[in-house]
Amino acid sequence: MNQPAECKTRINYSKTLQSRYVAHLDTIDVICKTLRRLQLSYAVTQGCHVRPKISFGPPLPIGHASYCEYFVITLNQEPDLEWLKGALNREFPKGMEVISIEHPWSDKKSGSAGEWVQYKLYFRSEETAGQARSYLLDPNSAFEVLRKGQKKSYVLGKAVQKAELTEQNGNWLLTVEFIQGLADMPSVSKIVTALAEHLGSSRDDFYLLERTALKEL
Repeated sequence: MNQPAECKTRINYSKTLQSRYVAHLDTIDVICKTLRRLQLSYAVTQGCHVRPKISFGPPLPIGHASYCEYFVITLNQEPDLEWLKGALNREFPKGMEVISIEHPWSDKKSGSAGEWVQYKLYFRSEETAGQARSYLLDPNSAFEVLRKGQKKSYVLGKAVQKAELTEQNGNWLLTVEFIQGLADMPSVSKIVTALAEHLGSSRDDFYLLERTALKEL
């Protein structure tokens, strides 16, 4: 008996507004339930715990908005891309929206666990934005993270590749390029938390951050 022809499809979506406060595992649950409601014919794994053949991009920290989230689903038939995009957007909660669909999708793994990530950080004050830029561009900037009762020290080093400051509608935008996912390199989430602590009483001027681009190294 012939098996259905499997084809991988990558769904690129944004996660903004209240959806940025939905945790990564809950986001996965939202997506899987949406796919079931649409009654798509997708491939499933073998074994006792059958689940869709689906993979997700790097977790987005709670509170971070993003315009470059994605998941890759293995389907059993060629999808109608326009229908799929519209159907997903009708089912997704407010703040989650499909940007584009890539089909067929071919994984091109580099073998590296790291990612290049671009963020936009928004500030109400030029002085605070400049202070943040100086901190991020100093490879010797150091901080500690307490986890399970133990402290771990980090130095920014090469984690921050670039930080450009521009004015936007009376506010200040810091566009920052990060490297994350490599050994002993702090994640963007840890760096942003350390930055907020560094800003002290001026941290309220730092009011929004968005993940705008992501790719494997």
